[in-house]
Amino acid sequence: MRPAFIQEWGVGKLDLETLASALTGLGQVRLRAEKCIRTLSPWATCQRCLEVCPVDGIELQNGRPGLKECRRCGLCAVACPTGALEDPEQTHAFILARGQEIIAATGQVIFSCTRGQEKSLPQGFFMVPCLGAVAPEIMVALAARGKTGFRYRPEDCAACPWGEKGQELFKASFAWAQRTLAALGLPHDRLVQGTTLTPAPAPQHRGGQASHVAPAAMGRREFFRSLVRGIKVPGVKAASGPGTKQAVFTGERMSILREALQRVRPEIGYPTRARLPLASLELAGPCYLCNICSRLCPAGALTLGEGELRFIPARCNHCGLCLAVCPQHSLTWGEDMAIKAVADETTFNVATASEHLCATCGETFQASAGTTECLRCYLTRNLPGPG
Repeated sequence: MRPAFIQEWGVGKLDLETLASALTGLGQVRLRAEKCIRTLSPWATCQRCLEVCPVDGIELQNGRPGLKECRRCGLCAVACPTGALEDPEQTHAFILARGQEIIAATGQVIFSCTRGQEKSLPQGFFMVPCLGAVAPEIMVALAARGKTGFRYRPEDCAACPWGEKGQELFKASFAWAQRTLAALGLPHDRLVQGTTLTPAPAPQHRGGQASHVAPAAMGRREFFRSLVRGIKVPGVKAASGPGTKQAVFTGERMSILREALQRVRPEIGYPTRARLPLASLELAGPCYLCNICSRLCPAGALTLGEGELRFIPARCNHCGLCLAVCPQHSLTWGEDMAIKAVADETTFNVATASEHLCATCGETFQASAGTTECLRCYLTRNLPGPG
């Protein structure tokens, strides 16, 4: 009988070469190049992973990031907006699920880094390589279920090789999560930090025994999912050709945030003016509905159809690729997103095509309201010429 993970993933044959390939890099963060926006367009300038790596273990190779050293601090996985980087043994989904399990058993979860801590912490603690490795959306999702704490000791960060950057990322994530919880109207003590946090006593079973929570560890299903993620199935080829659309990777962290918003949504719904500390997308110039931004958007947050460019805030991962590739630089970050729009997965109209007469050449063209030149004349006037 074949192992369950082979049946589940439809892998009919695993030779030593493919198995060795899948195991390569299992002890470090994985880079999925197809999800990196630098792979999607040469106009992308994102280098968040480079900026946050405390050991300078990521470098640009032909304009694309590559791993040269990894200490598995997990910071790049939080900094990357598209999920191109992740630790296969501590994914965002795993941290969320394990945190929820601890909250269900003890009423709260306390995160602690592995530096400067006791070798054996009581149940209720969740050990992570760095507090900065916990994404802000995870903080919000866990705080929506129960008290979530972080044992934060600045002296430990000062003595840690990746302390400064880890500390900065943790502080930024924690502050964002606190602002989000305040916008949701949740008590401020749902998310706390301190040097001496202690877990609540474990609830008692009917027999008088305290419930037991095992130390956080990677489950077998999570392990095998990460193992076979890169294995090619014999006889199955990826679709290719001119009709193939750009792959869409639904933002895992935005999905986690959306589910948290739906979980704590008031019976009467969210007020229209309630906002998340996340910028929405706005049009600040002419739009010719050329389909570049919508075709390249890795999260499927921009769609084009029936003469309209539409934006779905609940899908946006704020990678900024749409801003970088717009030929007219007409897209910009605007006011904060409405909580209701994210929770309800509302679609907004960014631009609508209408017929215009070009003020330069006199030809008719389709573009957003207020546009005075056709795309050809606009590009001729604004793009630099030879020399």
